[in-house]
Amino acid sequence: MQELSFIRRGKLVLVEPANIIRLEASSNYTYVFLKDQPPLLMAKVLRIYDELLRPYGFIRTHRSHLINTNYVNGFDRKGIIHMKDSSHAEIARSKRREVFRLLCPRLQAKEEQRDLSLYPL
Repeated sequence: MQELSFIRRGKLVLVEPANIIRLEASSNYTYVFLKDQPPLLMAKVLRIYDELLRPYGFIRTHRSHLINTNYVNGFDRKGIIHMKDSSHAEIARSKRREVFRLLCPRLQAKEEQRDLSLYPL
């Protein structure tokens, strides 16, 4: 798996895409939220990361949110995605169908795994 390089306080930080929970745009900057580290603030627009991370299961849910589908806990009717780290990301109205189509099979598979684990063989 390819690692992405970020600079934090003058030091190079290598991060595997699997350790990125989500990214959030803030003007011309992007916050990168990581699994076991504090967020990184990068001076690149979210579009750059969208192109890099799409092959790793990331989806753009809003013009300011890019999420790792492996960290999705669920979503509600208001168009909010709830992540495993208790954060959330909005779903744009124009992207709801696409996002639900991509997430529903993944969430249904997780529910089936939970249900099966309740019944030992």
